[in-house]
Amino acid sequence: MQRFASGPRPLLDERTLRTAVGALGAFHLLLGLYMFFFPASFYARIGTYGPENTHYIGDVSSFVLAIGVGLLLAVGRPSWRGPVLAVAALWYGFHAINHLFDIDEARSTARGLIDFVLLAIGCGVLAWLAAAADRARELTGAERAGAGAAEEPARPRRGEFEDRSDW
Repeated sequence: MQRFASGPRPLLDERTLRTAVGALGAFHLLLGLYMFFFPASFYARIGTYGPENTHYIGDVSSFVLAIGVGLLLAVGRPSWRGPVLAVAALWYGFHAINHLFDIDEARSTARGLIDFVLLAIGCGVLAWLAAAADRARELTGAERAGAGAAEEPARPRRGEFEDRSDW
């Protein structure tokens, strides 16, 4: 038995990665539903930038819902994780920049700064998770390639989608 593993290791184990992606998907799904069904409440509690416009809050909710659904689908599809997380990181990054430009339109400058910092941190976390997902997928692919052609590919576990993106 080898005491120390050699070679590259994943940044996160599969279970932790799936849990993180699932939790982020659920968060965005719930946030998007809140925005869609209660836009005035969302504006009053969270989105107090500029004049209230419930139509635009509904529009933005569609983006939030799409990211949430994409993340939830990526839980069982390893090849989707990196790209979906990368798109979410880009969205958070652009969103943070937008908040930086409009920092003085928030309820207070402090609130505007806090919103910017939280979105920038979210961008960093999502980008790091995208890198972790890509690394895990690369290592899994390298292990399969080194295992030999005679081996059957592993079947998905119960509750897990079979990843057919390499077809």
